[in-house]
Amino acid sequence: MTIFRHVVGVYNKETLMLSKFALLISGILLMIINIIYPIIWFSLLMLGKLLWRIVGKEFPRTFTDKFATFWGLLQIAILFTANGARIKLTGLESLEDYDGPLIMNMNHQSTFDIAAAYYILWKTGRNLRWVLKKELLRAPVIGVACKESKSAFVDRKDREKAKEELLRFSKQLQKDNVSAAIFIEGTRATPRKMKKSNYPYLLNPKPMGLSILKEQLPDWPLLHVTLDWTGKTGTTIFNTSILGVTLRIHCDMMKPEDVPEDFTHWLFEEEWPRRNALIGEWRKEAGLLHTNIPEKPSTPDPSIG
Repeated sequence: MTIFRHVVGVYNKETLMLSKFALLISGILLMIINIIYPIIWFSLLMLGKLLWRIVGKEFPRTFTDKFATFWGLLQIAILFTANGARIKLTGLESLEDYDGPLIMNMNHQSTFDIAAAYYILWKTGRNLRWVLKKELLRAPVIGVACKESKSAFVDRKDREKAKEELLRFSKQLQKDNVSAAIFIEGTRATPRKMKKSNYPYLLNPKPMGLSILKEQLPDWPLLHVTLDWTGKTGTTIFNTSILGVTLRIHCDMMKPEDVPEDFTHWLFEEEWPRRNALIGEWRKEAGLLHTNIPEKPSTPDPSIG
C-alpha cells in the first residue's frame, strides 16, 4: 500500500508539472498569435488598402472577414496540436439546406471560444463578425484588429447607445451578407460569476443583443451553439490549460418561422435548460459527474447580450 501511494504521488506530481508546462506553452503560443499575428495582419491590411487605392478600386470589405477566419483557424491548428486537444462537433447537418448568412449565438467559457466560432462557420463556408464589448477597442494591437474587423462594439453601461450600434451593425451585415456571432451570456463564465447564475453550467443569458439582431434581420436563421471544454482549467489567456481536453460543440439551426413569439420566455424556460442539460450529459459521459444536477429557472434579464 505504501509503495502504491508513493507511485500515485509521483504520477500526480509529474502530471501536474506536465500540465503547468503545457499551460506555459499555450500561453506563449497564444501571445504570438494574438499579438504578433495581428501586427502582421494589420500591416498587410494597410498595404492592401494602399494598393487598391493606387489602382483606383474600392477595397473589398470581406477581406478582413477572411483574414480573421484564418486567425481563428491558426489558433485551433497550433494550440490543439500542441496540447493534444480535440474537437467533437455535431449538428452541422441542420445547415445542409441553407447556405446564406445567419446569427450565431453561443455560451462563453474560455478565451479560445472565439477561435472555435471561426472554426464552426469555416466548416460551413461562412465568415463572421462579432458583437463585442467596446472595452476591447482599448486593448493594445488587438483593439486595432477588432476595429478593422467591422464588428459591433457595444457600451454595456448605456443601453440606448448599444441599441444604436447594433442597428448600424445589422444594416452593414445585410449589405455585406456576412454572418453575426454573439456570446449571449454577455461575458466569459468564471467560478465567481457562476455563483450568481441560476444554472449549474451556464451564466444567465442576456437576450437584448440577440433580440435586436433577430428583429433587424428577420429572415436570417438563428444558429444556437452549445460548447463545453470538458476537462479544461482556467478561463483567461495565461491561466487556461487545454491539455488533452475535448471541446464538445453542438449546433442547432432555427428557421425564422420557428422563432418563438415570446423569445425571452422561450430562451429562459426552454432553450437555456436544454443547453444546460446537454453540457451536464457531456460531463457525465466524461466521468466528471455521477448524478444529474437539476436546472433552476432564471428570472429574465433584458441586459445586453
